[in-house]
Amino acid sequence: MLTIDEMLGLRQIDESTFASTHLWGGPVTPNAFGGQLVALSLAAAFKTVPSNYIARVSTRLVWRTVTCVQDERLAMQTVCNFIAHKPDDYQAEFQYQKPMPDVALPGAGIDSPFLLDPQGYPNQIPVMIWVTELDRDHATPAPPRQRMWLECPSKQKRDRQFEQCVVALYSDVHLTRVIVRPFGIRVAQPPRHLRKILSIDHHVWFHQCVDPGRPMLVDTECAQLSAGRGIVRSEVYAHDRRLAATIMQEGRVEIDPSERLAAPKL
Repeated sequence: MLTIDEMLGLRQIDESTFASTHLWGGPVTPNAFGGQLVALSLAAAFKTVPSNYIARVSTRLVWRTVTCVQDERLAMQTVCNFIAHKPDDYQAEFQYQKPMPDVALPGAGIDSPFLLDPQGYPNQIPVMIWVTELDRDHATPAPPRQRMWLECPSKQKRDRQFEQCVVALYSDVHLTRVIVRPFGIRVAQPPRHLRKILSIDHHVWFHQCVDPGRPMLVDTECAQLSAGRGIVRSEVYAHDRRLAATIMQEGRVEIDPSERLAAPKL
């Protein structure tokens, strides 16, 4: 398993060019992990702005466009927006958020419905995942929604920029599999009739800083699936119930039309 530092490791080539030091992938898959590419793009962009800048959408911002290239082929482009970090109590009287769902913390006694997933993420990405259903349970059709807790195994205190890179890395964990839940399709060790499932567009809005070394609730739902495209929305809450980030992702799904699947459960 790669460590979180290895997953986010960059080697500087020149003033604005960086290379990854460790890339997640094989032998399980020949493809790179999209979450790592997003996180590495953000980490590279952070290296070109002052250390007190954080990722945040604002009308008064600094932005960077990051182009990810492998073997002279364009893999991904990322736009990162930054603002200078302000104290947590800045304009505190004019703040509100959507309340965090009332769910139990992982490991909160025998009544907690969340179990530590022994499989974790395929091919050992450094993240602890607590779920209410293991992947084998996904063979039963269910509504296109899931809640899970994510936590970074490393408890070393990091700066805000590194913490946001970790959240960006985790922003692609298990999002697309919610799209096919209504059909009872598993993603780990997928059946033959699931030809393809991948993310093709990804957005992360950072609202507040969060310590990824403590549990983060990820509440994910797919609003619709049509023409092989599913739109997924996910909200990330800190352990202290603050809304830390919002994620939107478009996933591509290709299912063998010759297979007879169960009617979707919505």
